[in-house]
Amino acid sequence: MGTSASTSDSAKAEKKFFELLGHFDTAVLVTHEKTGTLHGRPMYIAETNDDGGIWFITAANAPKVNELEKDTHILAVAQRERQWLSISGRAELHRDRARIHKVWKETYRAWFSGKDDPNILLIRLNPTEAEYWDNSGVSGLKFALKYAAAYVTGREIHGVGDVTVHGKVTL
Repeated sequence: MGTSASTSDSAKAEKKFFELLGHFDTAVLVTHEKTGTLHGRPMYIAETNDDGGIWFITAANAPKVNELEKDTHILAVAQRERQWLSISGRAELHRDRARIHKVWKETYRAWFSGKDDPNILLIRLNPTEAEYWDNSGVSGLKFALKYAAAYVTGREIHGVGDVTVHGKVTL
């Protein structure tokens, strides 16, 4: 019985992750500098895929490209209102002109002369693991009540394991 419940929770968590993923338009992309330290920067999300893949547009001569050529492990962290995502995986660099045209948004013109700019490069995050927190709506209200009760009584919060609020997903 425990296995079916955990399988059911895994399926629910995966479904919840994919529902949330499409609602984010920015993320902090974290790479490894040559010294091994972490380097994060805010990035627009150009596109998300049904497999959890996330596309970012960047300049081919940006420092992050050198970092990714040395270490493809990356992390994207996104936040909006009362929802958060953390997605780790491997980066791939692409120069596919058709995809660049597909994901192009006019807001990118601040960094590029247009969608045919030869300096445009795409980064695809191929996810391996993801985690989410959703304290919006009814789920958020339930969490707020548990938090308030724990605060007032001086007891730690227990039993928050609701996959509609928090979950980990292997992709």
